[in-house]
Amino acid sequence: MATTLTAAAPPRLSHATVTTPVVLVVLHPKGGVGRSTTVWQLGAELALRGKCVRIEDLDQGAHLSRTFNQYPLGLERLQLGSTNHPASVDLVLLDTAPEAQRERAIEVLRRADWALVPVKGPEASSVQALPMLMDWIAEARHARVLGFLPTMYKPRRAETRYWLAELQAFAAEYDARVLAPIGDIASVAAWRLDGHPYAQLAEEVLRAIEHH
Repeated sequence: MATTLTAAAPPRLSHATVTTPVVLVVLHPKGGVGRSTTVWQLGAELALRGKCVRIEDLDQGAHLSRTFNQYPLGLERLQLGSTNHPASVDLVLLDTAPEAQRERAIEVLRRADWALVPVKGPEASSVQALPMLMDWIAEARHARVLGFLPTMYKPRRAETRYWLAELQAFAAEYDARVLAPIGDIASVAAWRLDGHPYAQLAEEVLRAIEHH
């Protein structure tokens, strides 16, 4: 079973000192970039590392909610809920819809401490939508960008290599990072975390919130 990483997880944290959870939103204006997959796999990886995590499914399609209920991973520290959920948690991960509406995007960004931006490919349409997103983040004046995450990454394609370089140049303009790419095999359908493709990202998130 792919979740045997539990044995190596650190001791459970005491929640006596936890007041307000860290909120991380996963968002991109374009559809099909890997938001739900990222929230699902990242949430599980963080739970395996001793964090209590609540996932909030803000996408009207509710694909992540259906996956969570149909394919439970059996991780006590991973919950599906909302702001009304009574349990104390360390992190909240917000799964968002393809958002082209400024007001809704800014509203969710003002809830978040961190923003993680999945960028499919990278490819032209995913990269070219980023300036609008960065304008929204600047206007919200709340969430910090954890990084741009290339998803569905196929390094042998010349187009992918070109747009990865474009993404890196764009990130540098904003003093942001391009995180290690997630291969094309990762998906919500791989609900058992086969190969743990998001393990490295989980470590990046833990390092970031330690300095929150």
